[in-house]
Amino acid sequence: MDRLKPHCRHRLAFGFTLVELLVVIAIIGILVALLLPAVQAARESARRLSCGNNLKNIALACLNYESAKGTLPPGGVNAPGQQQSGLGWPVWVLPYCEGSVVTEQAIDAFAASGDAYGSAMDELNRMIMPMYYCPSDPEIKTQQEKYLTADRRQMSYSGVSGSYYSRTGECPKTRQTGIYCVANSLTGTFANNNYDGLMIQDWPVKLRTATDGLSNTMMIGERWYGVRAWMIGSYWLQPTDPPPGRFGASTPKGPQPVSALFAMKNVTANVPLNVDLRVSCYIGHDNATDRPQDLPVEQCRSLSVNDLPFGSFHPGGVNFAYGDGSVTFLQDDININVYLALASRNGGEVE
Repeated sequence: MDRLKPHCRHRLAFGFTLVELLVVIAIIGILVALLLPAVQAARESARRLSCGNNLKNIALACLNYESAKGTLPPGGVNAPGQQQSGLGWPVWVLPYCEGSVVTEQAIDAFAASGDAYGSAMDELNRMIMPMYYCPSDPEIKTQQEKYLTADRRQMSYSGVSGSYYSRTGECPKTRQTGIYCVANSLTGTFANNNYDGLMIQDWPVKLRTATDGLSNTMMIGERWYGVRAWMIGSYWLQPTDPPPGRFGASTPKGPQPVSALFAMKNVTANVPLNVDLRVSCYIGHDNATDRPQDLPVEQCRSLSVNDLPFGSFHPGGVNFAYGDGSVTFLQDDININVYLALASRNGGEVE
């Protein structure tokens, strides 16, 4: 009968104690904490590469424009009336990157209205052109343009108009031979207008004038602060150079002494890459409409519209396309004199 009795066996229970479980969770947490920055860094590296590819394509479009027209595109053409914005270079290069239909529509609308910032251009200015957006700045596709009269899109890239005034201290009120700066005032909302770079107000630049070398001259760089509707280039106010009516022209030609530059910007010694906006921000910055929305505006308002900074959301620097079509990532701590030299096509710094 004893054989029929079941034998009592002690079975071992396998599992984690509470302490062991907490240790495992802690180890997993540490591993995630270690891996997350690496994943984020890899993603940002991919975004920076994509941004560089955008600039590469834009630069090639500019060079294709030059092959067809004999000059680089103007930073923006002068519109017929005061404070009317002309079409900027982003419009003129689109036919060379499969955007000819948009350019034709923009030219027609501009011919009818005379103002690339006018209401007739609103629908076109609402368009999203993927090549003109840096993926590290996802807000820019939905960011409302500064003046809220219409829903207009912005862009992540701006032409480089030059650095003449910062390098030489010269900037007369009329254009003069051998001087590449003109300004009615060196302070205030507009300030100086350099034209020793590659993207100039109403001035198509010939490549042969880049005597410093195209590989040593920046053409287009990243911007995110204070950007405006993507189609506008610049506008002018009186007095003009030459005066209205001279040579039978009702619209002034070339860089003007009183101008607001939008599609291109100066490079200036007191505005380094990714300048600290809490120290120096736009004269017209408004926390209600501009980003960032937490600046101490009573203390930092000092930058004129033409000197607004080149900058990016890539850690440590900014992508720039050069006149030869190459793209370089410039570090934030680049020597300021080197930065100024790279903005000039004919400063003589490189032999």
